[in-house]
Amino acid sequence: MISILIISFGLLLSSSIILSDDYSENLSVNTGETATFICDLPEKYSNKKADFYGPTGRLLVAKTDEDITSGDRTRFILEHTYAWTWSLILSDASDDDAGEYTCRISSSSDHQTLTIIKRFNLTVLTPPKIIDIIIESNNNEILKENEQIILKCLARGMPQPKIIWQLPGKTFQLNERNDGNIIAYENKLLIKNLSRTTPVDYQCIADNGIPPRDTRTKRLFPSISPEMTIQSSIQSSHIILNCTITARPLNSAKWKRNRFEINTIKRKQINNYTVELILLLDINTNIFGMYECEAENQFKVSKAFINIDESILFNRTTTLLPKYHRTSSYAQIELLLNQTSICTYNFYFILLINIILVNYSHGFYNRR
Repeated sequence: MISILIISFGLLLSSSIILSDDYSENLSVNTGETATFICDLPEKYSNKKADFYGPTGRLLVAKTDEDITSGDRTRFILEHTYAWTWSLILSDASDDDAGEYTCRISSSSDHQTLTIIKRFNLTVLTPPKIIDIIIESNNNEILKENEQIILKCLARGMPQPKIIWQLPGKTFQLNERNDGNIIAYENKLLIKNLSRTTPVDYQCIADNGIPPRDTRTKRLFPSISPEMTIQSSIQSSHIILNCTITARPLNSAKWKRNRFEINTIKRKQINNYTVELILLLDINTNIFGMYECEAENQFKVSKAFINIDESILFNRTTTLLPKYHRTSSYAQIELLLNQTSICTYNFYFILLINIILVNYSHGFYNRR
């Protein structure tokens, strides 16, 4: 216990005693510019040498007109302009240089007593920098259609940047209900109902008056379970089957005939959500069978069917379909093709009546 007290007393004796005879000055400088700390000594200390300490309390410069070549200390230079004026010059300031600086002198012959002459509170003005735009939702950033989400723009800078949200042709000011579905507040953007019709690009702009301002864009695509329709048209000697699929993401999309995949199809991307699978069938070849359009993503597997049999040839000659005629749904196509048997019976019945009438007319004129 006695040894501990002795050691503690010795440390107290070896420590510097800091007195205060100071006043403060606030300095601000833009990033990359030069900051100058000017320390005028009182007359009673005019023959003393001044030292400067940085935000961590470490000695930055030890001798007059000497550059310290340790790490980033090469950016600090001490100047002794007049007998009572000392200046610390900091070049290429960064936000890490912000904080309190002090000008001190040794006020005793043993250099154990330091007197603070002046304090400097340095603020380094930095342009805005967007760190990230994050999505707050109920599905761990898996965006589902018709759900509410929040975009949060994270930015830093000195002073703290203000956030402005922009959409194509629109600017959203804070706390203004510019759109019934979209509201901006603080650094966030609330989208009440995210759907396939809402905008895709959302731009965050950070500005604090220190150029340049920073911008970043977030793209939002809600996930959609596959939806599809089949349309048909007849052109010359070909039948065109068009399967329109709406889905996001779309993991796979294919045409099948009698459960076997068809490779000779044309795929056409309509927009970010919609794709068309176009199948061209030559009537002069064997095209009969059950055709199936299939689309799949992680939410659902959707299928639609159309049956084509030999009756399509009869319908082609007796039904005057305009070029690229489209039916409203595959169900109507299937119904049209499956009703051919009734049309066939009607055809033969009409043919029989015509034969009877022709024979009767021929006999009538022969008798005359």
